[in-house]
Amino acid sequence: MPDPAPPATPPPAPSPAPERTAIEQAVLHGLEAERRALPTQADLERRTRELRYREAVDQRWLRLGVGAIVFLLSGAWLAADVVLTLAAGWGELAGRPFRLDSSVLVAFLTTSTATVIGLFLVFLRWLYPQGRALPDAPPPHRTPDARRGAGRS
Repeated sequence: MPDPAPPATPPPAPSPAPERTAIEQAVLHGLEAERRALPTQADLERRTRELRYREAVDQRWLRLGVGAIVFLLSGAWLAADVVLTLAAGWGELAGRPFRLDSSVLVAFLTTSTATVIGLFLVFLRWLYPQGRALPDAPPPHRTPDARRGAGRS
């Protein structure tokens, strides 16, 4: 007797994927977006150049502003020196008698001159640093073979 034919039942259908919650869908969508949005090396280099340029521009404006303040402060200080020197010489300041001992006048002029010069030196050293500049890129990686001199003729 021939074997009876298998029953005519369809094979079981794969079970439907479980429904994902909105949070799971958002997380999966976010992970996919992050994978797609990974920056390339060229993007990173372009962004680095943009940030360095912006930093240089900001630093230029900061130095310009601080330089103007230092200049105005020094000018006012030296104007006060001239006014006090003239007032001590004429013996009058704003219509009132004015007298300073010569040692006080010499001490004032000496310290104020040293202060103005020091202020300018501090500002100029900040404006034009003398230290070693930071490198733009790290030195190329050398393999152990290159350090030992492999490949020399």
